[in-house]
Amino acid sequence: MIGFLAVFASSVSGYAGIGIWAIAASSLALAALSQAEYGWLYKQARDGGHDAAAQSTAMHSLANALLASSAAYVAGVALRFL
Repeated sequence: MIGFLAVFASSVSGYAGIGIWAIAASSLALAALSQAEYGWLYKQARDGGHDAAAQSTAMHSLANALLASSAAYVAGVALRFL
């Protein structure tokens, strides 16, 4: 539910014409939520010697958060001009 609110806030920011920094704020919220939910798994992978895999997974999670926030923001901007 919190992840949905972060994406929804990004789309409302695009609709309201708030600056593009809202994408970064929403992305950080989604990435923090992912870290809070799966942080123990990242730590377990690092302790097991899989540092590269854990770091790669964390970076992919951040990239997915950025992509979702950007798409929601662009959708909000598109709705504003319709």
